[in-house]
Amino acid sequence: MSPASALIDLAPASLRVIGQDVPVPLADGRSVPYANLDYAASAPCLENVRTAIDTALPYYSSVHRGAGHASQVTTDRYERARETVRTFVGAWRRDAVVFTRNTTDAMNLLAHALPQGTTVVVFESEHHATLLPWQRGGRVVRLPAPVSPSAAVAAADEALAS
Repeated sequence: MSPASALIDLAPASLRVIGQDVPVPLADGRSVPYANLDYAASAPCLENVRTAIDTALPYYSSVHRGAGHASQVTTDRYERARETVRTFVGAWRRDAVVFTRNTTDAMNLLAHALPQGTTVVVFESEHHATLLPWQRGGRVVRLPAPVSPSAAVAAADEALAS
């Protein structure tokens, strides 16, 4: 067993990835387990997610737009997911939880919701898609890439205070 295979086998079931055991052929004829190094573009699906989707698919229907049983089940699950997220992030009951297609979509929605002239603080190490939405107006303060999470919090605190 290779060191990579041993690590895969140690992963808790909640973190097992679909396709993590797929062999990848090498130029010398050997095969090694696949390693996804591009999670920013598209993260692989976790086995627990596939199980949840398989459970939900028979009831999948329009959310908030149908009177049928499947639509009611899907709408209930959708709203329960919104409450789960609200609780997880510590949002207040009156705060809106909005589901978007992806992070880029969420950043664009947020950027368009801010009033003109808003100052935005970002780290220059952010992904390009995260930096683009803020160019539409206002002032963008670019902080140098932090060396640690605590340095990031300190730099952000200082920038927001000024």
